[in-house]
Amino acid sequence: MNEIIKNIFLGIILSLWNINLLAVDAGWINNFNGNSDSYTIKRGNETIVPTVFSILQVGDIISINNAQDSIEIYLNGKEQPVQINQQNSPFKITQATKVTELWLWMKQRFNDWQQFTNVPLISEISQDINMPLLNNTAEPVVLIAQDRDLYLQWQGGQPPYTVEIQKRFNPISSKNSPITAVKMDNIAFEANSSYRIQIHDSKGKTFIGGFKTVEINQAPIYKTIADSKLPIEIIKTLQAIWLAKQNNGEWIFEAYQQIAPFENYQPAKLLQNSLIRSQNTYIRRGIRG
Repeated sequence: MNEIIKNIFLGIILSLWNINLLAVDAGWINNFNGNSDSYTIKRGNETIVPTVFSILQVGDIISINNAQDSIEIYLNGKEQPVQINQQNSPFKITQATKVTELWLWMKQRFNDWQQFTNVPLISEISQDINMPLLNNTAEPVVLIAQDRDLYLQWQGGQPPYTVEIQKRFNPISSKNSPITAVKMDNIAFEANSSYRIQIHDSKGKTFIGGFKTVEINQAPIYKTIADSKLPIEIIKTLQAIWLAKQNNGEWIFEAYQQIAPFENYQPAKLLQNSLIRSQNTYIRRGIRG
């Protein structure tokens, strides 16, 4: 009986050991066109639904189902993407490189990204104007002070809109917009100052929100990703994911600004949409002029 129990126990250990051998991180899905039905990822007996920033493992087999579609992946330790299309499909990931500190950090950002993008979206838009980016539970959101464009997006109200940026109640920039988004060009933001944003719609509704500015050396930064040789859109997106979670959301406005220029990069665009439309409940704090 003892021998039988010993063999069963040994079998369990070997099974777990084999599973761990198979579960070796190999890289991630960076981008793809079409939809998830255009691709099949086989992992042993499982079929994995492809999503951007999902983690790939050694042994995964990626197949293209539609001739016109392709998928872009990055393998650990590589600075260039691998494009998988009909010509090299099915593509099997056969080996992994050394797990680095940077990969462990990136893997956590991929998990954070999934949490951000899985937040339920608001299904009904209020007649009132609202900008979740400027809401925070503790302190006003912050922006790095420099000469820069400012990207804004909001919900509700009736177009057209007028957007005005104020410093100490003095207008410094104004722009009209037919949609619930606007890019304010080249504003010289001064450090350690408070700013207001006013949005007026065609029905007389008004939104007022604010943010404060800080010196660039006050911004949290993960130097290893900033110094990596990955494409700038990947660096900025991963940095923004991390930044948005710092200090209970204090840096979410700055995180949004950093990814807003990359609207053609799918992970950045999906993160951007999640940051501006999340259904979280916030307490708005006042901001002095």
